[in-house]
Amino acid sequence: MKRSVFLCVRVVAASLIFSAALSAQTTYHAFLWSSTTGMQDLGSLGAGSSYAQGINAGGQVVGYYVSFEGDLRPFLWTQSGGMQDIGTLGGTSGGAAAINDSGQVAGWSTTSTGQAHAFLWNAKTGMTDLGTLGGDSSGATGINKSGQVTGTSTKPGNTIDHAFLWSAQTGMADLGAFAGDNSDAFGINDSGLVVGESIPTSNATPYHAFLRTRRNILDLGTLEGGNSNAVAINDSGSVVGNSDFFAFLWTHAGGMQNLGPSGTAFSAADGINSLGVIVGSYQLTIPIIHAVIWTAPNQIQDLGVLGGTYSTATGINDSGQVVGYSTLP
Repeated sequence: MKRSVFLCVRVVAASLIFSAALSAQTTYHAFLWSSTTGMQDLGSLGAGSSYAQGINAGGQVVGYYVSFEGDLRPFLWTQSGGMQDIGTLGGTSGGAAAINDSGQVAGWSTTSTGQAHAFLWNAKTGMTDLGTLGGDSSGATGINKSGQVTGTSTKPGNTIDHAFLWSAQTGMADLGAFAGDNSDAFGINDSGLVVGESIPTSNATPYHAFLRTRRNILDLGTLEGGNSNAVAINDSGSVVGNSDFFAFLWTHAGGMQNLGPSGTAFSAADGINSLGVIVGSYQLTIPIIHAVIWTAPNQIQDLGVLGGTYSTATGINDSGQVVGYSTLP
């Protein structure tokens, strides 16, 4: 089964995975949250909506916004400079997914011919096209301190998507897949371990979360059958993700556990820092979903909203600064 690479690019997927909570008529703004300042509105450069996707140790934030023309555009936000558009590979659209502590940004952009390609950006050299695995499209979803980039690309013929690992030394390497052929990568740690999803059998579904080591792809399973995907991994090897409608934490010692709290109808995990603090979203009541922090399974802190009924957290650094996006009043 072919999955569009755009659904595998985190900067787009993060706003689509739980699309029932979102509305095209609603305006969302990127936010930066800390325990001392609460939730700060980062604004937008375009027609209204903006979506933060990643943060580094210095508090630099990346994501995408909707331009006046209706295109997605990648941004970098800093405390001193505010939100700035970092450009594209020659096309009209793009999105930034992750930033490392050196200020290198990974994401996707359309080219002058309209194809979506993974990119690596820095303030000195601008945006570099990382290419593909032989197909037309690719998108980057994660970057580590060494500048290794992970994401998803179409293979020759554009019928199969595979997770990739890119480095300046080796270029784009195919990380393979389970027996079902397709795989998507969503996160990487500083050791180069990659997490994502792949089809474990020759059947079209379900997808299972995976951990890609230097030797093989480990199937992390699911909570109760169905689908799962792994979206982030810290340097201790702790993995977070989602199994159908529930957030999970996976460790080598404990396996996959529901982050809870028990009885909830919906939760989603999207980031974890080196201290093991997890961020995502949680359904308080229908239809209210708020960004939250997990300090441990079944222990959550509601981060609130900028207004309305919806917010979600997409990233956290080791200082406890959290980014995401929220509806406005």
